[in-house]
Amino acid sequence: MLESSATDETLMSLDTRDTLQGSLFQRGTRRKVWVARWWEDVIQQDGTLGRLRRSEVIGSVAELPTRRKAMQVMSQRLSSINSGEARPQSIRTFGEFVKKDWMPVILPTFKCATQKHYRYMLDVHLIPAFGNTQLRELTREELQKFLCRKLNSGLSWETVHHFKCGLSKILGTAGEWRYITENVAQRTKLPQRQHGTERAVLTPARSITLLLVLTGLRVGELLALRWGSIDLKARLLRVAETVYDGHFDRPKTKRSARTIPIGTETAEILAAIHPAAVDARALVFASRDGLARSMESLA
Repeated sequence: MLESSATDETLMSLDTRDTLQGSLFQRGTRRKVWVARWWEDVIQQDGTLGRLRRSEVIGSVAELPTRRKAMQVMSQRLSSINSGEARPQSIRTFGEFVKKDWMPVILPTFKCATQKHYRYMLDVHLIPAFGNTQLRELTREELQKFLCRKLNSGLSWETVHHFKCGLSKILGTAGEWRYITENVAQRTKLPQRQHGTERAVLTPARSITLLLVLTGLRVGELLALRWGSIDLKARLLRVAETVYDGHFDRPKTKRSARTIPIGTETAEILAAIHPAAVDARALVFASRDGLARSMESLA
């Protein structure tokens, strides 16, 4: 549990004693804890070297009843700093590093389809989860919980495996550029992949609901979607029409007529309902007579 350097001094016990690169004190009334505080060299936003005051709860007084035991724990925690072996790490956030460093330099080296997949993965999943977290404060436990949440949400094993690989690729670059000292994504694990399991059959209504969430399309845009507007190989979807009460029209604005990248889960849903032979003009979610579905039929 990391705390900001602005910890209220009034909360500190008078029992504070400095070590070579840190100090130890008690805090709390009902549940007393030992808190270690130290100065740490960091790489600042502009790339220059700076110092940051950090503090961390290293254990409760119940767990560490004597100061000597607490000092031993703190000494282990700060061993790399006191020995001079610690390498300064960047205080840049995951989101800032990805947007200002990784995407301009590394992303263009990938194939076009891979770039679009990474953009989807970053915009929809990774940056919302870790964008405001400093690179050096990302932990294996935090990434592991994220992957488990995604699996439990219903995403496929393949999709979550892509998240793990993407995190490892990004943090690996951060390590190569000396922003961090360890790629914690490499120590995350996924459960054994289950082969040969029967996939749940998606009804048209459920497919539509999932695709609305995953793509951000409006209902009328999705109901007007034709197979010719989908490129599963390139992971692209073109919005060219909208429909309301059986009447087709162009999207309201120029910005609404757009091509968007689709992620792995979206591609899997579309591939699952893709007919073996299909007319490019055929609607993806046509009624039995081949006409556009009404919004009322989705209720």
